[in-house]
Amino acid sequence: MWVYSRHMEPSECPSPPRLASVWDLDGTVLSTDVFVESLLQILRSAPWLLPSVVVWLLRGRGYCKGRVALLTGDNWERWPVRPEVVTAIDSARAAGRPVLLATAAHRHIATRVARDTGLFDDVLASTDELNLKGDKKRTAILDWVERAGCDGFTYAGDSYADLPVWSAADSIIVVTPTGALQRRVERLGKPVTVLGPRRDMLRTIIRALRPHQWAKNVLLFVPMVLAHAIDFPRITAALIAFLSFSASASAVYVLNDLADLPSDREHPKKRERPLASGQLSITTGIWTLIGLLSLSLSLAVLALPPEFALILVGYFVANILYSQFIKQRAVVDVMLLAGMYLIRLEAGAVATATPISTWLLIFSFFFFTSLAFSKRFTELRRLVNGGGKRVTGRGYRADDLLFIESLGTASGFVSVLVLALYMDSAPMQMLYGNSRLPWLICPLFLYWIMRVWLLTHRGQLDEDPVVFALKDRVSFVIMLLSLLLTMATPFSKWMVGQ
Repeated sequence: MWVYSRHMEPSECPSPPRLASVWDLDGTVLSTDVFVESLLQILRSAPWLLPSVVVWLLRGRGYCKGRVALLTGDNWERWPVRPEVVTAIDSARAAGRPVLLATAAHRHIATRVARDTGLFDDVLASTDELNLKGDKKRTAILDWVERAGCDGFTYAGDSYADLPVWSAADSIIVVTPTGALQRRVERLGKPVTVLGPRRDMLRTIIRALRPHQWAKNVLLFVPMVLAHAIDFPRITAALIAFLSFSASASAVYVLNDLADLPSDREHPKKRERPLASGQLSITTGIWTLIGLLSLSLSLAVLALPPEFALILVGYFVANILYSQFIKQRAVVDVMLLAGMYLIRLEAGAVATATPISTWLLIFSFFFFTSLAFSKRFTELRRLVNGGGKRVTGRGYRADDLLFIESLGTASGFVSVLVLALYMDSAPMQMLYGNSRLPWLICPLFLYWIMRVWLLTHRGQLDEDPVVFALKDRVSFVIMLLSLLLTMATPFSKWMVGQ
């Protein structure tokens, strides 16, 4: 049976009779699905319980919800309640209408939400024996409305699963709908109120993938370009590798957003991300993650050398280790970040069957270590300006600023030194002869490193330095000049008297 909890006698319904205000919980009052998010909490903190979860599901969805609620109910410190919903419920209460929470969430969670928020007069929820969803929820609500002596009810929901209840409601509230859902609800021929912005599912999913971060995977083309081994088969292989790595990187971002939902909601910027804000449901996020991983591995296995697939798996595992453990370890986190750029270079070399220079690997390690320290410096500086003592989830303190700045600038200068030494190496002379033009790249890179750290020191670098470089005009000019110098080298024999 459903839960008919509390305190409201039929005689309490306002006179003259009014419509009861009935609200769904998951995705409607809250910007999350409590059951699915609770499952994620269990899998993250106690993955060995996965077999038990499977057994609970076999006993019924209601029973599984009850066991999960008992394990995770006390972990919720702050419910992600939609502010526009609170305003609408306050208006209904001010009009003297009874407000009911009717949800497929388990009663352990639903009653706690009702108690903590203070928004509801009564609660209908799932039990161990019954999953209160669809037609069962509609029947329960109609019975409650009759008991309360009301004429009918307004129902607020957010998904196609609410259609059976909307079909019995006198008026409809739909929360942050997609265009298709809103049109489907309007075809019921009842008054419809929309709360919150309309969702563009495709655009929201694309935002969750963070495609601007794919630019980092251009490094896959670097071994082929620097080795002057550019042909159609290699370009095709590099493009496939780029798509595979980009899908894997986006899968990592979605996975991290799923794992960090509670902390992201408290962050001034991250709370606007699709999953943290509730614009993208957790279930859709999980299916997006599965699709991205399937696409990434399929491209790697079917179109590229076997070694590339191994590197791709290693890259994904390294990202998980970084997100869950290593990002909390000072200095080691930065070194792993730099190492993941080297993984991209190695993957590009394997995909295009192009040997990779040790000089390039050494230069890249110090160069990207400098940029990683720059990102950490920015985080620490923001903390100091906010009066904090420690970066949440990191291994740094506010008094590490000078240390981070020193290591970052030193790493950047070492990368330029490696580049300068390469200019006089045998591999360099084999590719470019004795031309002096490539030497001009060294002061260009030195200027770029010093400028990045100057902006970082001034607090003017407020994002990932790699992303900054993609938007910065000066960075674009420096890269263009470096490319022109490289292309012009074969035509510069006159500089060495030939």
